[in-house]
Amino acid sequence: MGTASTAIALSPAEEKAADKRRLLTALVNVCGVPHAHWKTHPIALALKHDGVTQFNMDFIHMTAADINGLQHEKGGVLVPLELNFKMMLRAFLAFYHHESHKKRGGVNVLDTALPAQFKVFRNSEHDPTKEITPWGLAVSHNKGLADWNKLVKPSARDFKPFREANNWVDYKDVFLITLEAQNLTHLVDPS
Repeated sequence: MGTASTAIALSPAEEKAADKRRLLTALVNVCGVPHAHWKTHPIALALKHDGVTQFNMDFIHMTAADINGLQHEKGGVLVPLELNFKMMLRAFLAFYHHESHKKRGGVNVLDTALPAQFKVFRNSEHDPTKEITPWGLAVSHNKGLADWNKLVKPSARDFKPFREANNWVDYKDVFLITLEAQNLTHLVDPS
């Protein structure tokens, strides 16, 4: 006889606490922050100073410029985060987006194989000179597709106005997602 599994829904406060623990786990397991001294480590201090306290809500939305601008207090003075720590954070953020793009979904930072995968990525695939592309926005490098996109100029006359009030929100969301997927968001007014 099989057992039924039930999904446990976390309250917003529980989800926030879990997301904070995800960030701590990523910093300790992947970025090498010592667990015993994580509260005083420059990476943790700089992220906290910048308001980055959660993994999914804050960290994964950072950009390379955000990481380059990280600062923390040292001896009562605000100092920039050391370059080696910035490079580690940039590499981890790039790794997260790279793996999420490959898996078509977020990466589980609790996975015990993640540190080894990160080390391989950082040593073989990561290019610190490249911009970090969020996994949901990763674009194809297909030259034929790029050329086609340059040649095809959609016209507003090709699309009739949508006048039905029912289900408008659903249709609008699907339409905007389609436009974003085809790099055509410049054709509509976002308001």
